[in-house]
Amino acid sequence: MRLLCRSCAVLLLAWPACARALPPEMDRHLQGALDSLYCMQFSSAEAQVKLAMAVEPEHPYGPFGLAAVSMIKYVYGTEQSDPALLAAFTKQTEEALDAGTAWVKKHPQDAEGFMALGAAYGVSSRLLTVRRQWILAYWRARKAVGYLQKATQLDPEMGDPYLGLGMYDYYSDAYPRFVRVLAKLLLRGNRARGVAELRRSSEKGSFSQIVSKMILTEIFLEDQWGLRNPQEAVKLSAEVRQRYPDSAMILDIDFVARYEAGEYEALLPDLEQFLERARQGRYDSLQLAKGLVIKATTLWAWQKPEEALKTFADAAAVKPEGKVSRWGVWAQIRAGNLLDSLGRREEAVALYKAAAAEPDLWDLRQFAKAGLHEAFQQPSPGHISPFGA
Repeated sequence: MRLLCRSCAVLLLAWPACARALPPEMDRHLQGALDSLYCMQFSSAEAQVKLAMAVEPEHPYGPFGLAAVSMIKYVYGTEQSDPALLAAFTKQTEEALDAGTAWVKKHPQDAEGFMALGAAYGVSSRLLTVRRQWILAYWRARKAVGYLQKATQLDPEMGDPYLGLGMYDYYSDAYPRFVRVLAKLLLRGNRARGVAELRRSSEKGSFSQIVSKMILTEIFLEDQWGLRNPQEAVKLSAEVRQRYPDSAMILDIDFVARYEAGEYEALLPDLEQFLERARQGRYDSLQLAKGLVIKATTLWAWQKPEEALKTFADAAAVKPEGKVSRWGVWAQIRAGNLLDSLGRREEAVALYKAAAAEPDLWDLRQFAKAGLHEAFQQPSPGHISPFGA
C-alpha cells in the first residue's frame, strides 16, 4: 500500500468513541490530544492524555492514548527511524489491554470500556502486522472486532466502532490477495461492507470522522478491484484539510490524492508553498524531503524529467540530524527509475547501489535491488506513485 494514512488510522481506530459517558473534563483533554496528534504536536498530545488520565486514572482510554501518541510519532514524527518509540508503543499497548480488560470486568455494561478494549486489540494487531506476524495479528484483530461489536450492542447509536469494523471488513478482504498465509484463513471480510461501515463512522462518529475519511481516501486511491475513485478521494481529503489546514500529515495525504487525480499543474504551486514553509522551519526536515519527493514525482508525471531529477536530488540531500531519511532513500530509487525510463541505465544503477547501501529501516532495499536486477519499466502515465512501487 502506498499511503501512510492507514498506519495512522489503525492507531486511532477507536480513540475515545463518544463523549456521553466520559467526564466532560476528560473528554475535553482527549479531544485536545487528538487535535494535537493530527497537527503532529506530540508533546502536547501526550500532555493532554496525561491530564485526561488524572481525571479518571483507571479508564483504559488513558493508556490507549499514550500508545497512540508513541506509534504515530514513530510512523509520522520519525518516519519509522526510531525503534525506541516502537518499544514504548509495545509496552503501552499491553498496558492498554490490561487496563481495558480490568475495566470491562468492573463495568460490564459500559460501551466506552469495550470500545477502548477493542481499540487496544486493534493497535496490537497493527504492531504485529508491522512485524509480519500475520496469524497472531489476525487473531488479535478478531478480538478487536468482537469487543467493538459488543460496544455497538450496548450503545446502538455509537458511530465510532464502525471505523474499526469497517477497516477489518475491508482489509481482511484485501490483505489475503497479497499475503498468502492469510489467504488460507477464512477471514470473511467484505470490501463493500467495509466501505459502508467507514462511511457510517465518517458521518456519525464523535471522534472518528477525520480518520475514517483518511482511510476512505486511501481506499479510493488504492483499491484494485473496482472501488478506485480518485475524484472521491480528493473530495474527502479536501474535507479533512479544511479541518486541519496546516497539518503536514493531512497535507501529505491531500497532495497525493490530488496527484493521483491528475491535478499536476494545480498541485505544484501548493507543493511549492508547503516546501517554502518547511525551508523556513515551520515543518521539520523530514517533511521537506517528503514534499520534495511528491513534487519530483508530479514533475515526472507532468513530463518534466530534468526538473524531476533535480528535485529528487534535492530530496536525497536532505539529512535530518545528519542522517539519511526514508525519503532520501526513496528519492534515489525513484530517480533511478526515472533514469531507466530515459535510457540512462548507468546513472540509474549508481543510484540503486547508493540506495541499497543505506540502512534498511523502511523495507526499501528490495526496490533498489529490483532496479539493480532489471531496468525499471515505466507504468502507464499517472501511475507512478510518490509513496510506493
